[in-house]
Amino acid sequence: MRRTVSDASEMLTELLFGDLVTVVDSYRQWVKVENRMDGYEGWVDSKQLMPLSKEEFDEHAADTSRFFTSDFLCALECQQEGSLLRVGMGCRLPFYRPDSRTFRMGQRLFVCHGEVMRSPESFVMGMDAMMERAVTLLKTPYLWGGKTNFALDCSGLTQCLFRMYGVDLPRDASQQACVGDSVALIDEARKGDLLFFDDGEGRIIHVGIYMGSGRIIHASGCVRIDPVDHQGIFRAESGVYSHHLRLIKRLA
Repeated sequence: MRRTVSDASEMLTELLFGDLVTVVDSYRQWVKVENRMDGYEGWVDSKQLMPLSKEEFDEHAADTSRFFTSDFLCALECQQEGSLLRVGMGCRLPFYRPDSRTFRMGQRLFVCHGEVMRSPESFVMGMDAMMERAVTLLKTPYLWGGKTNFALDCSGLTQCLFRMYGVDLPRDASQQACVGDSVALIDEARKGDLLFFDDGEGRIIHVGIYMGSGRIIHASGCVRIDPVDHQGIFRAESGVYSHHLRLIKRLA
């Protein structure tokens, strides 16, 4: 999703396979869409979208199942066309049937060749599994607006992981900071809490996930694990604090 109608325009975020969007504007081959999950708006090339009728859209919107691709690379085979789409992890598969590994999108039937996971019944139940999955993303390169296992930014990392494990977060770090219950001190933080960092003037500019034992996993240059304390994130290689802690939030 881009800021303006150009492939060279700033990428604001990404749409993943299975995301539902509504069209709010159009210009030539470009359409401005709103992501139904997080309300984010941006311009995309219309060729990247699969049109749905109102009835199909409403049916998909009412689907409460939460099945997601969980391999780093999955192949989705369209039965009608015989074509393959290759996607990363975190793509939602509507109306997924584990017995046949099939799902529907509009009138198209797909077979998923790859691992699929179902969101746990509660975020707490999936906490350990989420942290294990987060570690598999270490060294993933940073990309402004990215939110896939191929490249991502700090809030893309948190949004993708939390969504797979049952919590739909807003897109930006400053928006995510408005969700959940505040934790007063870093000594009271628990594994899975979100840690937010400011720019020195009070604006939230960074987010990561607390791992416990004074460590944070976050995307800064790449996905990495660093020490964190009441001051912020400490970079051992440079001997300085790279981010200053502002806020701690608990989602469960």
